[in-house]
Amino acid sequence: MENRLTPKQQKRQLEREIIDEYHKLETEQALEPLYHSFLEWKSGTLPYFELTELIHLFHKKNQEIYKDFTYTDNKDLLLLAKMKLGRLSEDDIRENKRLLEFWGYDENTSS
Repeated sequence: MENRLTPKQQKRQLEREIIDEYHKLETEQALEPLYHSFLEWKSGTLPYFELTELIHLFHKKNQEIYKDFTYTDNKDLLLLAKMKLGRLSEDDIRENKRLLEFWGYDENTSS
């Protein structure tokens, strides 16, 4: 049986996918330096106590990411995700110009 979604459900699903993609991007960007630190530790160039401190710092950063994605208004989070992923529509830009500028968006330098 084929799953048929209403247009409203399809829109919500697409929005959730955009937010999930942005969440993955943010988490992976935070993990990347830690990954390299593990490689340095494994090769013997980073002492274990420095690695454990970096793990602790990542954990704090990950808690902030979690809070951002759990407690931020979905409308604002979706707009931020679209901005960071380069998926803003002309309507998004027109309707949210001031907020986007506050976040550092410059439509003249964005693709």
